[in-house]
Amino acid sequence: MSGEKLGYNYDGPIFDAHSHAADETALKLMMEVAAQYGVEKRLLILHSAKPAAFEEKYSGRLVFARFLMISNLRSLEPDKLKAEIDSMAVDGYSVAKMHFAPLWIDRLAEQPLLTSVNDERLDTLFGVLEERQIPVLIHVADPDTYYATRYADMGRYGTKDKHIGEFEERLSRNSRLHFQVAHFGAQPEPERLANLGRMFDRYSNLSVDTGSARWMVRELGRSPIRAREFIIKYSGRVLFGTDCVARTLERGYYEGRYSSERLLWETNVSGVPLPFADTDTENSGGTFINGLSLPKKVLGKLYWENAQALYGF
Repeated sequence: MSGEKLGYNYDGPIFDAHSHAADETALKLMMEVAAQYGVEKRLLILHSAKPAAFEEKYSGRLVFARFLMISNLRSLEPDKLKAEIDSMAVDGYSVAKMHFAPLWIDRLAEQPLLTSVNDERLDTLFGVLEERQIPVLIHVADPDTYYATRYADMGRYGTKDKHIGEFEERLSRNSRLHFQVAHFGAQPEPERLANLGRMFDRYSNLSVDTGSARWMVRELGRSPIRAREFIIKYSGRVLFGTDCVARTLERGYYEGRYSSERLLWETNVSGVPLPFADTDTENSGGTFINGLSLPKKVLGKLYWENAQALYGF
């Protein structure tokens, strides 16, 4: 279904640069709903199944990312690590996915952890990815709201500024490795856009995606004029993404994410309630969509051209 038929301001193809497959039946539903919102292709992060399980059914519509669990790879010897990374291409993966966030401190409490992306013990891993020119989709930090609540114990979890600083060290250390940072670089908050802009200016190997809808709507919508100006200025560095996880058969889950983001990027709506719960604001009035009404040329980059240049589909 075209953007015009949906009442939006863009009628070209869309690439979802951040999505997950957890259940095959749910993936079918997610793909169907996404197609109604103009999504023709996507980056799909696989947690267990291999690309071969989906290639025939969704031929030409998927770019595959392998979720690399750092706890499983950090102890491998260099030769074994290189073999492990090289097996990705053989299996059909072209992107590596990594996740660094304070939540791992609790999830893997019984294991010695590497929670710092700049840890020198990860140099070999990132070095091999850089040598093989395998882009990395990476989660480096969480919303400011999390650090004020669930991560309030800074002694245990650290601070967001520290986590972003650690990632910047990694960016500098692996300057020939392209990083797509999830969630607008973990800095969609209006107060953080200046720092993200500084990073864009300094690191040519950095781009960001726009998942998740509630985080983008909540924070970018707090200062829509500033957010609009920022995205126009750095329009070549931002990729559309939803962070949808195919694990539910609730159609509204997918519809809510796609409709919210398209309203945010393409329209000038004001004060439209987010069509699903935002737990970070449910006790303080809720989250509302304030559209940025991005120019069509910018929308073309956001939705398709930037991903095409990065992933070569």
